[in-house]
Amino acid sequence: MVSGCNGVGKSTVAQALSHRFGAVVFHYPVEFVAFREKVALDTDVSALPRLLYYLGATLHLSDLVRQQLTRSAVICDRYLESPLSLLLAESCFVEAELDRICTPFEPYLCVPHLTLFLTAEYETACHRIRERMPRRRTRVEQLVLESRAFFDRREQALRQQARKRGPLVELDTTRLSLMGMCEATVALLERDG
Repeated sequence: MVSGCNGVGKSTVAQALSHRFGAVVFHYPVEFVAFREKVALDTDVSALPRLLYYLGATLHLSDLVRQQLTRSAVICDRYLESPLSLLLAESCFVEAELDRICTPFEPYLCVPHLTLFLTAEYETACHRIRERMPRRRTRVEQLVLESRAFFDRREQALRQQARKRGPLVELDTTRLSLMGMCEATVALLERDG
C-alpha cells in the first residue's frame, strides 16, 4: 500500500511500482468517488454517516483487492487510514472512538503486506498540489493549502492508522524528482520489502 498526505507523490509512486512489478493499482472505486462528490460527502454530511460510508467503501475495496490477489500483486493507492486520518485531523472523532467503531470490521479487511508511507515538507507538498494539471481542487487539497497545522495533524494520523494495520516504511520525497521518487521507492522496497 502507498500512503501519505496530499502532494507527497502517492499516485506517481503507485503507478511506477505497478509498471515495475506488474501489479494492479487499486484506489477507492469510481462509484464511491462519484457518490462522494455528488452528495458533497466531506462538506455536507456529518461525521458518523461519513465514517460509515468510508467503512463501506473500504470493505468493497478490500473485496476487490482480495479477488485480484488470486491473479496478481496489488498496490493500493490509499486505504482505510486515509479517511480515518481525515476525520481525526478535522477533530470529528477521537482515536479511541474511531477504534471502537472500526474494530468489528477489521478482521474482514485485507491487511497490507507493507505500507510505503511517503512524506514531504509542507511547502513542497503545497507546491506540488498547486502545480498539478488545472482542475478543481478537492476539499482536502484546499485544507492542506490553507493550513500547515491540518497537514501536520493529518500526516500524524495517517502514520498512526497505517501502523495499526501492518508494517510501515517511510520515504521522504521532498527533494526527489518524479523519477527519483520511483527509483528511491524501488530501492527501499528491495531492501525492506
